[in-house]
Amino acid sequence: MRIITFYLLKAFLKPLLLCLISFNAIFIIFDLFGNLSNFLEAGTSIPVVLRYYAGVVSMYTQWFLPASCLLAALYTMWQLSHHSELTAMRASGISFYLLLVPFLFASIVMSLLSFWNSEYIAPEASVWSERLKESSFTTAEPLEKKNVQFISPGTGRNWMFASVDTSTEDSMARPSGSVHVSQEVDGVKVRGVHAKRAEYLDGVWWFHEPRPIEYDIDGQELPLDSAKATPANAPKLVPMYELTESPRYMMLEHRSGYWKFFSLSDMLFYIKGRKVSDRGQWYEFWYRIASPWACVVITFFAIPAGISTGRQSVMKGVIMALAAFFSFYALTLALNFFALHGLFPAAPAALLPNLVFLVIGAAMFRKLT
Repeated sequence: MRIITFYLLKAFLKPLLLCLISFNAIFIIFDLFGNLSNFLEAGTSIPVVLRYYAGVVSMYTQWFLPASCLLAALYTMWQLSHHSELTAMRASGISFYLLLVPFLFASIVMSLLSFWNSEYIAPEASVWSERLKESSFTTAEPLEKKNVQFISPGTGRNWMFASVDTSTEDSMARPSGSVHVSQEVDGVKVRGVHAKRAEYLDGVWWFHEPRPIEYDIDGQELPLDSAKATPANAPKLVPMYELTESPRYMMLEHRSGYWKFFSLSDMLFYIKGRKVSDRGQWYEFWYRIASPWACVVITFFAIPAGISTGRQSVMKGVIMALAAFFSFYALTLALNFFALHGLFPAAPAALLPNLVFLVIGAAMFRKLT
């Protein structure tokens, strides 16, 4: 690595890490004002408190990382320009675009970290933290739920689990109690099946000791006819190939209240299984695609903005930094509001802030070069 590249990268990473630590610390301190008494009252241990905040912070990382890149890039370029270091570098024959490489490389790494966090860390960690908060900080352990119902859209099947843990795909695939599945036509039950136990193996539901259920024309279950009872020599374990509902989809259906915690892959899976019409869910889906790359876009914008402010006073530089910071998130929040109320399409609303700042950054670059 060239010395100048290492120097620029080091100059950028120091304020970037400082901004990240500061954002997280401020958020945790403000949250402690509201929850400290709850922690003390519930007797929550320090490791559990730390895990709770790790889960909560992971949910807001997609906001903290771009904001940190913005402020760090503005500050770094302001410093380099204000002390005429950029002028000296360019006078030495170093291309302006070569100077951008360390900043863009670091911002791409931040984008990848943001995507990795939102896909593999935040979904489970944030749900765990929410469960802990809902239980008044006593326990976040998954619990068996009684009489859990799942209605499959499109197939007309109604599932009823006597006892099941809906918190994970694996636990959903092995309900501990009996399972009752009924088929509905025009809202009326026409047939069904009951199993003492069920498990999902290799993409197929297997029912233990299944017995058919019949309904009258009003959808009321008929009493079991001894003549139609399951023969003694009937197989004890039967594959139910016609039941296409997967445990993962059922788990996501019961987690739909935590839609903002879904990973992008879970959102895609859920959308394929159900025709999502909620504007907020569609906005969150597109925002999940756009948000990681905000680190690159915002850094690309901040570099020429920081150079411009470096030629001015410190106060003007601070004002410029704050204006850019609040403008980006004000635009994001405004478009989110418009999308939720049907005043703006969800996809453009999620993608437009990145596009706007990318165009502004490109225009400023053109003036500098």
